[in-house]
Amino acid sequence: MRFSLFSPILLAFAIFIGSCKNDGSKENDFKGGNKVVRIAEVIIPVNIFPHRITNIVEGLIASQIHEGLVRVNPKDLSLMPGLAEKWEIDPDGKTITFHLRKGLKFQDKDGVEGNITSKDVKFTFELLCTDRPGNVHFHTVCKDRVVGANEFYQESMKGKKGQLKGFKVIDDLTFSITLLNSPSIFLEILANPVAAILSEQAYNLKKEASFVGAGPFVLDEKTSTKTHYALYKNINYYAKDKEGKSLPYIDSVIIDIVSSTEVALQRFQNGNVDFIGSVPSNQLRQVVEENIKSFKGSPPAFILDQRPEMGTSYYVFNINKAPFNNLKLRQAINYGIDRAKIIDRVLNGQAYGPAINGIVPPTFEFYKSYTIKGYEFDLEKAKKLLTEAGYPNGKGLKEIELIVNSGNSRNNTVAAEIQKQLKNNLNINVTFESLPNPEKFDLQLKGKGDMFRDGWVADYPSPESFLSIFYGANVSGDTTIMAYPNTIKYKNAEYDKYYEMGRDAINRDSAAVSFLKAEQILMNDAPIIALWYESNCRLIKTRLKNFFVNPIRYFDFTQVIIEDKKVEEKK
Repeated sequence: MRFSLFSPILLAFAIFIGSCKNDGSKENDFKGGNKVVRIAEVIIPVNIFPHRITNIVEGLIASQIHEGLVRVNPKDLSLMPGLAEKWEIDPDGKTITFHLRKGLKFQDKDGVEGNITSKDVKFTFELLCTDRPGNVHFHTVCKDRVVGANEFYQESMKGKKGQLKGFKVIDDLTFSITLLNSPSIFLEILANPVAAILSEQAYNLKKEASFVGAGPFVLDEKTSTKTHYALYKNINYYAKDKEGKSLPYIDSVIIDIVSSTEVALQRFQNGNVDFIGSVPSNQLRQVVEENIKSFKGSPPAFILDQRPEMGTSYYVFNINKAPFNNLKLRQAINYGIDRAKIIDRVLNGQAYGPAINGIVPPTFEFYKSYTIKGYEFDLEKAKKLLTEAGYPNGKGLKEIELIVNSGNSRNNTVAAEIQKQLKNNLNINVTFESLPNPEKFDLQLKGKGDMFRDGWVADYPSPESFLSIFYGANVSGDTTIMAYPNTIKYKNAEYDKYYEMGRDAINRDSAAVSFLKAEQILMNDAPIIALWYESNCRLIKTRLKNFFVNPIRYFDFTQVIIEDKKVEEKK
């Protein structure tokens, strides 16, 4: 059955929220000024160097410090010029010629001097194509895309520096990149912070401990910690508004990492935070009921916003060892879970549908995700497959170990519901543990566990971003070697064939045909349990003007204006 999307919800509540309070952060030496935007997040960043980014909060921070050749319009996800003021695609459809803006500079840190030139771009791409610990995005940006990238990488594995044949410096501000496939998705990838342009001078000085970028904000290393990221305005940032005023308008952005979504909500309600990306599902009804009666202000003090996202929540099986190297067992568990009940009873409707049509969310108009046959709740099929797997009524199956990441209470409540369903429906015993995301991720990479909670938000607005997670060309026979983003080390030659056909297609529509075939193979193999498509409720203070939320959770603060106006109550 084709799934109908929930209508986007936009609720505004007039609640008087006091002026921002000091919550104990050490900011005595912070250079941030008075116009400050504060955000609370729950995912702990491990590394914010662009080539090492593996979670959404790392990307949020890095995208403020760094900038790439291309940017994303936060309102509609269209592409805009970034450090490159323009580009042309040659008639052959494979070569893109970029033109850098004049007078570009990196941030004024660590003694970095001089203008940004084509040589800095060349250095960045060569670094991306170099084999080194922590470089997880060669596969994202360059592998099988840029001419000569694979060969350059192979040479670097031997300790040699080759020639990146697809990159040509024309002059200080002009260069070209020749591709093996269509340029459209490549341009979208360039807008991701993993492809940000880096300073060779800064990298040579501090390597991946360098935080010098060309983005709108500078990391204040003196006051920042692993749970508190303070960023102040970059005075060297190139962008100006129509009147010629330098951007960004605000002085600083502060991102606090808190222990849970409940703590984030509390900070928002206390006036210490301007934005939170997810209202705890168990408190959503209370937030609505308590505050809708207070809708007396003009303008309202904050907005509760819910709309479809390009994101999917799912569990992954450890498919490389028993018991989940058993296909029929994986399929049985998929059929034995009632996803609609999870959304209704646990998430309180904070999702826009059960993921019964694969991992790609139905947010791409050109991609017929409804044609994918996934797994609806079917207890009869589940029991039959469980018996065929060799575990009739769960007999002989060991207790399953599930690991979820802490920080969001819904991860535990969902795990408890799935634990209950699998016991009641299939007599399968599940135990689960909640760990900080870095620990969970490390265990997942090492294959120490049976099932893991996971999720994906599109790096770029294409089904390819989701399907790349399972591309097996980078998976070696040694399952201890990381093959990011394919953290479960899934490998299927037929899947890879259709994925590559989609990646290399000449246009979006032909790519979709191949991607759909690949996704159906993935669903048949069932290496994951696709659970629901994301539709988080976000709280935003209306004092933030020109602040846009979007399906890929990309935040652009360059044109945000803070308007602190007293809320007028209606009589």
